[in-house]
Amino acid sequence: SGHRVPAAALRLRHVTLLRRLLRRAERGRCVSHRGGSATAYWDSTHKAVLLKEGVLDPQGDAYGYYNDTLSSTGWGVLEIRAGYGQTAEPDDVTMFTAGYLEGFLTAPQIFDHYTNMYPQLIQNPKTLVAVKHFMAKQDEWSRAQVKRNTSDPLWIHTGLILAQLDGLQAGVTDWAKQHGRTFAVQFLNAVGDLLDLIPALVTGGKPGFSQYKAPPMGHCSALIKMLPGFENLLFAHSSWYTYAATMRIYKHWDFRLNEPHTATGKLSFSSYPGFLVSLDDFYLLGSSLMMTQTTNNVFNTSLYSYITHASLFSWQRVRLAHALASTGEQWAKTFSRYNSGTYNNQYMVVDVSKVNLGSSLEDGALTVVEQIPGLVEYSDQTQTLRRGYWPSYNVTFHRKVYDLSGYEQMWKEHGKDFSYDLCPRAKIFRRDQSSVSDLNSLKHIMRYNNYKSDPYSQGDPCKSICCRNDLREHQASPGGCYDTKVTDLHMAQKFVAEAVNGPTTDGGLPVFSWGPFNSTSHQGLPPKYNFSFVLMQPQLFHP
Repeated sequence: SGHRVPAAALRLRHVTLLRRLLRRAERGRCVSHRGGSATAYWDSTHKAVLLKEGVLDPQGDAYGYYNDTLSSTGWGVLEIRAGYGQTAEPDDVTMFTAGYLEGFLTAPQIFDHYTNMYPQLIQNPKTLVAVKHFMAKQDEWSRAQVKRNTSDPLWIHTGLILAQLDGLQAGVTDWAKQHGRTFAVQFLNAVGDLLDLIPALVTGGKPGFSQYKAPPMGHCSALIKMLPGFENLLFAHSSWYTYAATMRIYKHWDFRLNEPHTATGKLSFSSYPGFLVSLDDFYLLGSSLMMTQTTNNVFNTSLYSYITHASLFSWQRVRLAHALASTGEQWAKTFSRYNSGTYNNQYMVVDVSKVNLGSSLEDGALTVVEQIPGLVEYSDQTQTLRRGYWPSYNVTFHRKVYDLSGYEQMWKEHGKDFSYDLCPRAKIFRRDQSSVSDLNSLKHIMRYNNYKSDPYSQGDPCKSICCRNDLREHQASPGGCYDTKVTDLHMAQKFVAEAVNGPTTDGGLPVFSWGPFNSTSHQGLPPKYNFSFVLMQPQLFHP
């Protein structure tokens, strides 16, 4: 099959049209939903991708596989290598073909995931109009900057990320045998950014404080643990969001790029269909960096006035920092440029090259980066890690960010849940992290939820490390902590991790099933979640 690169930007499409497109595609061809392998070749004469299904050809411009094992293990697995072909192609072609291959291999999952995520974020037609307008302007501005700034590595790599996004769209379109629309893949990649962009568009950045409600999604727990004799470093993350988002794909990418400022094109990360980022986040990078993240709230809605389309979304800046940074400080500085003020998170970047097991932690081993609209602040927190551990639980660390975000005000009005030192997860991590000594005990703390007996949980199934919002006595909803990823220093250097999909069953908590929550869109998702940890490691490339 072949796909010509679209000359003009394709327009927008709704979820109902996507469903229709999927049905047409399934009628028109026998497509296996079990994934498969394929190789993409660039036809430079016709500016088109030629695809061979069922073939893994290292001489191709991009080759890889998708194992659709979601229903059996909880995770699909995607691996793609690009830029190693017989013919040396420009970097933008490498990224386009990599995106194309991913779009083609995972198109059914992309349609399902969009179907499930759209109603989670867009409930109001007016919101949809505003979001589409903002995203179209941001896309137009970004592409104009790429054309204008041909010698700046940041904009060169922005162009490469956009080429990958265009390829993703083209691959989905070719799989469906119908012209697709760009909004679906733009929407999916910006899901994190939309958590702030939508309220910003609704409030317009007017002065004031958001009316606090327990956030239904976008919250996570993370732990970085240094063993007492520096014998090992442990690294873990548990995502909190709507359970509708559990269409999971673990991805391994190996892209060879010629751009001289490139730090790495190798990365392994937990992700989702159609996402060119992790979102969780949980990344192992070929630059010797590891990154994870938890989301912070912006209660002070006047900060939203800083949000402009003339910026780069967080998902784009994360990818840029991954591509260009070899140290935590470089990562922070790259990420800080063109701050969109959307998807405001605490990022933790570990530089493995500065960890000398059994000996020392060099300065720069842990860099903590926090973003709010108008400000990105970062600091070296290696000294904290030397003392044993760095926890993260959706309360900002840096004082200026804490105050500007409105956490100080929320603490005064609503109590210790908004205290960096005394919120429930801060206390639980402080109490229990000393028992973490290996991967098994790390898994245990990251899946921990003993809300019925733990005094720090106060009977609330979300005042724990791994929230179960579906178990609330009142106003239960299908959301909370739905995965955990763990690794250690030795594994990370080989791009190896273990991951589990689904809400925790710690201490005998019931397995989650969709039965009581059938009204929430969960197309293509498992009926219940009783999965174990899965070993994730690349098969096509090595460190």
